[in-house]
Amino acid sequence: MFHFVAIVYNPVKEEVKKVLDALKDSLYKQNIDFFLIKSDFSNYSANLKQYWDIKKPDYVISVGGDGTILYSARLFAKFDVPIIGLDVGKLGFLMQFSEIEIPKVVEMIVKGEFEVENRMMLKVFAKFISGGKYVNNALNEIVVSRGKFHRLLDIDVFVNGEFLNRYRADGIIVSTPTGSTAYSLSAFGPIVMPSLENIVITPICPHTLSARSIVLDSNSVVNLKIKHQEPSPVIVIDGQEYIDIYEDVEIDVSKCDFYAKLVLNQSRNFFDVLRAKLNW
Repeated sequence: MFHFVAIVYNPVKEEVKKVLDALKDSLYKQNIDFFLIKSDFSNYSANLKQYWDIKKPDYVISVGGDGTILYSARLFAKFDVPIIGLDVGKLGFLMQFSEIEIPKVVEMIVKGEFEVENRMMLKVFAKFISGGKYVNNALNEIVVSRGKFHRLLDIDVFVNGEFLNRYRADGIIVSTPTGSTAYSLSAFGPIVMPSLENIVITPICPHTLSARSIVLDSNSVVNLKIKHQEPSPVIVIDGQEYIDIYEDVEIDVSKCDFYAKLVLNQSRNFFDVLRAKLNW
């Protein structure tokens, strides 16, 4: 069976070239056609248009770290393409395969024998007071942050139209279960099994000891209302895209209508990764 593969790789990591060469060599030997995409966090939509005009890939192989998987998911998840994470460096929460498992990865593609886990994603819709709009998707999280200046933000949070709280904090994180082990975990949010479907709200360094994370069901719509202040706070998507809040804005965050399809490694499970990453 003929296969066509997109390889998304992180050009910044020095170790990538060696892994990339080994992967390309294995694909050549199996007569698997492929094309390369450099991860470019500032220009992913242009990347998508440029490469999608070639042909829809059957698989995506992400070579790098967790950030490369996040980038790949925002590029390809909406097209229902399985994503294989090939780790370069230390094991991440999302990367399932190591360099020595390249033959195994290629064999999986040839045989079409693999297990996919659907990971919930978030849809982000921001509406500025002047009428400007911003729409995007996230696999990990959307963050509203004070940016590079040390100043607290006041963020009004509503869930399904009902007022939840006004958070006075460095910012707020709205994450998926996948993102619960990313920035949200660093802000003392809960660890959620990545196969579940929930939305997690976690304040960043709140100016009160009573502020805690809250876990919502996936049908919830989270509305954030932020007043503009100087210097401008920012909206951050998966730690890769930054949008200045240059005026008053309302942000709706809800479950995406498509999933990131991550290919699993049967020799590794979520608890194995937790123990390795958290030194349990």
